[in-house]
Amino acid sequence: MKYITILTMLFTIIASTAHSDLTPTDLQKIREIVKETVTESEKRTKEYIDLRIDSLEKSVNERFNSVDKRFDSVDKRMTHQKRMTHQANITYGLMALVAVAIGFPAWRSQKDRSLERKIEALTQEIEKLKRQRIQSHKNMNFVIAQ
Repeated sequence: MKYITILTMLFTIIASTAHSDLTPTDLQKIREIVKETVTESEKRTKEYIDLRIDSLEKSVNERFNSVDKRFDSVDKRMTHQKRMTHQANITYGLMALVAVAIGFPAWRSQKDRSLERKIEALTQEIEKLKRQRIQSHKNMNFVIAQ
């Protein structure tokens, strides 16, 4: 019970000082402490945000650089592909020119062979007709001679 009485008196003394009024000087000190704390907190927050922004900028710059490198490699491939397409077109053109240069005389010679066959057939026909004519003249001369 002694302890309870002593503790009650102690808490009463502490509680009686809690009801006292704050003086303007105390309020000013509290304002200064709060202001310093807020200022320090703002400074730390700003530093943290600046660090985060810097790291984000670095990350974004790295990504942009990697994308730029990819675009450059794609551009190089496309330029190379265009060059290759141009070279392929030239090659195809030369192949067509060679085909025409070889094919046209071959076609002409085939046409000439066809004409030669027709001439040969006509020559044989003429020879046959000549033989028939000679034969008919011989037969006629034979009939006249009899």
